[in-house]
Amino acid sequence: MTWYFAPRMLSAVIAVLILIVLTRVLGPADFGRYNLTLLLGNLLFSFTFHWLAIAVGRFHHAKEFQGRTIASTLGAGAILAVALFVLASLLTLLLPGSWVDGFFYAAIYCISHAMHELGTACLRQYHEGPKYAAVTLLRHILGVALAVVLVLNGGGYKSALIGMSLGAALPGAYALMVALRRSGIGLPDLTALKTYLWFGFPLAVVSSGSTFFAMSTQSLLALLAGMEFAGYFAAAQSLATRTLRLPMSTLSRVVGPSVFQAQEEEGTQSSNAVLNRYFSFLMLISLPIVAALICSAGVFSNLLFDPAFADQTAGYLRVMALASFTLGLQGAYFSFSFSRSKKTALQLGITFCSLVVHVILSFGIIYLFGASGASVAFLISAIFSFGAFYLIGRKVDPVSIPSGEIPKAVAGFLAFAPFGIWANSALGLPAQFSLLALGGGAMFVTLVGLRQIAAVVVWQKGKRLLALN
Repeated sequence: MTWYFAPRMLSAVIAVLILIVLTRVLGPADFGRYNLTLLLGNLLFSFTFHWLAIAVGRFHHAKEFQGRTIASTLGAGAILAVALFVLASLLTLLLPGSWVDGFFYAAIYCISHAMHELGTACLRQYHEGPKYAAVTLLRHILGVALAVVLVLNGGGYKSALIGMSLGAALPGAYALMVALRRSGIGLPDLTALKTYLWFGFPLAVVSSGSTFFAMSTQSLLALLAGMEFAGYFAAAQSLATRTLRLPMSTLSRVVGPSVFQAQEEEGTQSSNAVLNRYFSFLMLISLPIVAALICSAGVFSNLLFDPAFADQTAGYLRVMALASFTLGLQGAYFSFSFSRSKKTALQLGITFCSLVVHVILSFGIIYLFGASGASVAFLISAIFSFGAFYLIGRKVDPVSIPSGEIPKAVAGFLAFAPFGIWANSALGLPAQFSLLALGGGAMFVTLVGLRQIAAVVVWQKGKRLLALN
């Protein structure tokens, strides 16, 4: 599992560095335009290719498809890529307007992103750990290098999009070549594709729910308050997503094949056992991050952004951290109720209703209270969506929660909080990060003392490594 999780965690760190660089080279307004176009590309991916990557993870071990899932999805992906590129090119030639240009660049990013996601999904199924790690890390390293070079040569936010697209496409092409050598490629079997589509498409749209939320909020901010405020909010939202939701969703993607394999081969009880252990690790990974972002928002905003960005993003960051954690828990854990039972269409309906509620709330709160209300609307919508997922999911396929894990997580947060608040008011980075490290240590000791499953596992492995050394 380390080969598949650790590179994603490291790529999250690199993504934060990319955020720092691009906010500086683009400025608030252009960063807002860049982020909105990127979100549009992610939405296109959700409606075109994402269900194929989901099918690889869900049906590769299913006996009825006789090991042909990857070959079929690669063939379908190639057809979709050509069709989307032709459509985007024709729209650019036939229709005027900046929104058409934005759609074209979003489509290019979507195809590049799809190459990377399909490639890594295949490498995960073939247990190509070192290659998976290399492809995952190279995406961001190449992307930011190319984006900065192109922007500094006068390209603007569109050049940043081209650079990030190439960063995804080049390693993705290598991963797809590995998959092609292992599986080949064939014309899609229509019966199999129908199964993949009915299962994967609703789940793909659902998994992009946070993207819908973010894009609608940023669009309303740009309309009602100005593109600069959309850029400030995008910086805070991206930081919370990259540091918090990305590790949570990554761990879900890494564990997901094991959850489904256990269900297919040994039944629901075995699948529940995998989920119970996974929940504890999900808490151990996300808890320090959300505690640091809430208690020490000023430390991170001043460290990562220019003064103008820091002043604006710190106010958003605390609320967005809590909202991102709520949506992350919804997508990374409680969504298994719907994916295990194959009730993904119901999941899509919940997401659609949540999005409608979010748009109405965001418009009303931003209109009445200005740009500062955007993060509050985001949090209220996240809580509504989480509640709907939890209550309806329990009726579809109850996902068990280790009963003692939540009080232990709360105790760990309380152990960290005094150090985080102190760090937020301390002067100088050495003092701030020393206090944050002490807070993290206090949290971990508390969790180990309370016998939190994941913390105990990490503690015991650490002792074994020290004994071997």
